[in-house]
Amino acid sequence: MSKFYKQRSKNVNDGIKQRIIGAVKNFEGKYTESQVFKHSLSKGEYREQPIQEFFRELLPNKFAVLSGEIIDYKGNVSPQSDLIIYRNIDGIPVFKTEPTILLAESVMGIIEVKSKINLDEYEDCLKKAEKLYKLKPFGKSIQQYERGRNPTNKEVRIFISVFAYSSDSKMSMKDEYARFIKRAEELSINPCVIDRIYILNKGIINPTENKYSNETDDNRAFFYFYSNLLQFLMRESKRRDEVPYLNYFGRMTDGWEQFE
Repeated sequence: MSKFYKQRSKNVNDGIKQRIIGAVKNFEGKYTESQVFKHSLSKGEYREQPIQEFFRELLPNKFAVLSGEIIDYKGNVSPQSDLIIYRNIDGIPVFKTEPTILLAESVMGIIEVKSKINLDEYEDCLKKAEKLYKLKPFGKSIQQYERGRNPTNKEVRIFISVFAYSSDSKMSMKDEYARFIKRAEELSINPCVIDRIYILNKGIINPTENKYSNETDDNRAFFYFYSNLLQFLMRESKRRDEVPYLNYFGRMTDGWEQFE
C-alpha cells in the first residue's frame, strides 16, 4: 500500500456517510414521486432535479451544475447533456436559462441521467460520450484517463459519467458490466469514453480501471461515484488554463475608425 493511502483514514467520516445515505433515500423518493407524470420528458426532468441539487450542494463553490450543450471555438457542438459541471470562477453560460450553452474550456464533468439502463441506453450513452470527445477545448483533443499516468498541464480531460435509477436486468453487477462492455465492442467504441456508471442500489462500474463494485447498505458505491468525481474536479481545475474568451469573440476590428 502506498504512503498516500496509508495517510488516509480507513473509514468514511460519519457526517459524510449520513449525507450520502440521505441523498440516496431522496433519489428513491423523487423517483417514486415522478411516477405520477404521464409525459416522459416531465418524468426525466423531475428525476434530474435531486441529482442536480445534490451536486450543487456538495461540490465546492467554484463549480456549478447546469443542463445544456457545449461548444468550442472551432465550431463543434456537443449533444445536449443532462448535467454539466463547469468551473464557475471563469465559466459563463451563454444563456441564463436552462438548457444553456457552455464553453468547452470551462466544462469539467458530464452526468447523463437514465431512468432505466438497458442496452439501448448504454448505446445512447456511448455514442454521446464519443461525440463529446470530438470537442476541442483550447483547440486540443480531450484525453482519456490512463491509470498510473498524470496528465500534463497541456492536456484536457472531462469526467463523463452515467447515473441510472434502475436497470432492466436483475443480473449481477459483474454481468451488468459484461453486457456494457459487449455493447461497446459491438459499436466499436472504446468503453473508457465513460468514466463511471452508477446504478441506484445496485452498484458502480469503472471502465477506465476495468472494475466494478456492488452497492452496500451504507451506499458505498454511490459514495465512490461522488468522491471519484470530486477528486477529478479538484485535480483538473488546478491544471486547467483560463477560458480563452477572445477566441470566441473574433478579431473585433470591424467598424473602428482611426481618429486623426
